[in-house]
Amino acid sequence: MRLEKFSVSVGPRKLLADVDAEFPPGITVIVGASGAGKSVLLRCLADLVDPDGPIHTEGTIKKQPGDQVGVVFQDFALLDEFTPLENVRLAIEHRRSPAVANGKPAVANGKPAETQRSANAWLDELRVPIRVPTSKLSGGQKQRLAIARTLASGNPIVLYDEPTSGLDHAAGSQVAELIQQTQRRHGGVSIVVTHDYTTLVPIADQVLLFDPETQSLDKLPSHEIDAVVQRLRPTRADNTGDAKAPVHQFAIDVVDRLTLASGRVLFATLLWPWRTFPWVPYSKWSLRFTVHALRLVAGPSAWIYMILAGMILGFVTNYFTFEFLPYRAYTQPLLMDDLLTSIGFASFRILGPILATILIAARTGAAIASEVGMKRYGGQLDAMRTLGVSPDRSLAMTIQFAMLVTTPLLMLALYAAATWVGWLTFHERHPDIATHYWSYHYGRALGDATGWWWVVGKGVISATGITMIAYHQGKQEKSSAAAISQSITRTILYATLFVLVVHFVVALFEF
Repeated sequence: MRLEKFSVSVGPRKLLADVDAEFPPGITVIVGASGAGKSVLLRCLADLVDPDGPIHTEGTIKKQPGDQVGVVFQDFALLDEFTPLENVRLAIEHRRSPAVANGKPAVANGKPAETQRSANAWLDELRVPIRVPTSKLSGGQKQRLAIARTLASGNPIVLYDEPTSGLDHAAGSQVAELIQQTQRRHGGVSIVVTHDYTTLVPIADQVLLFDPETQSLDKLPSHEIDAVVQRLRPTRADNTGDAKAPVHQFAIDVVDRLTLASGRVLFATLLWPWRTFPWVPYSKWSLRFTVHALRLVAGPSAWIYMILAGMILGFVTNYFTFEFLPYRAYTQPLLMDDLLTSIGFASFRILGPILATILIAARTGAAIASEVGMKRYGGQLDAMRTLGVSPDRSLAMTIQFAMLVTTPLLMLALYAAATWVGWLTFHERHPDIATHYWSYHYGRALGDATGWWWVVGKGVISATGITMIAYHQGKQEKSSAAAISQSITRTILYATLFVLVVHFVVALFEF
């Protein structure tokens, strides 16, 4: 890998300017002070820069034709819904290029040799337990699993992002030794981005200093830590944003942000059918992601949520309608059959669908935004991209499918609970009236087949909008846990408003 006339900037801040650098086979350690921009450079090398984000690059990153870049992320970016074995299998079965040995693809029996290497072999080599859930692994085990998964993807260029971050000296030395052993066994290009020069410089074949003052990558003598210490300087605070902007400039910035946000929403809406089109290159993994999506959007809590809401709806509509009827002793015998029909119609066509979809917007929308937001914040979305796994195909499509399947069923569960409790409430108040009387009049609204289509249609439109809003909010850049919380809050607000608008607009045509 080579950089030619390469420049990087984040907003107004220039990090690198017209840099030429080469990363030959072996271990290259890039050192720099915290905040210098090393992780930004790593994202550029891994082709993970958001074109609409604040990072801008110029120049060229050159690689061998077909070479892909794998990343061992600082926070591991493992998929906790999969076992350690499945994490590695996911990488193996989504390989985009054969493994490279001495500059040539390794082939055995007509197939790339590394493709025949099993996930068990990778876990055995890196000493990762197979039967322990991914979320229960220790920090060191997660680190080794992340390395195993990246190597199993067959990418000849591997980037390590702060691999010793948060570790004591002993644990950091073990990680450094593991990186060195891995490089010796599998070859290729290993690039380690770190500020822990005392632990990782000794294993380097090449040391580059990320110097934000000179905006350069300077080559330093390998194994000479004193040279690194002398050149390593703390990053100065960037005060470019301290000055207060004029009021008119502030107004212009607000309008620009609103315009940009509106454009992004429109673009995401137009792109949504393509993102969720049921095209599955790997049906087994699509099924696994779909199972996870079904648990997410229609877990036990969703059904309990709907059933309890339906019970409240059934009690309120049947109890208070008759209990507070004016001149009840005279009017109830005359209006009872029509009131029951009205209650059944309103529960089935209006109140039930509105209540169900609002609850889905709040509960499921928040769950989707949280799930996708955590994957964004934890680097899993970026990790999936480096493994050749499309987040849109694996997450957006499967979540949308799960929502379209389960939303009508959840609405039906709410209506069934409302009907059952409504029947109990009515007969508790009117024990002398036969059961079939209530059932006949309450269920007359179900005789119109078009009513079912209106209800299902509102559910499908609401489910599509809720998924799109939640996924878009979760997928946005996350720099802290607070950003995830904010995306959940916005999802609940926007999804609820969307559902109310859908029911209002549909009602204009339905009635």
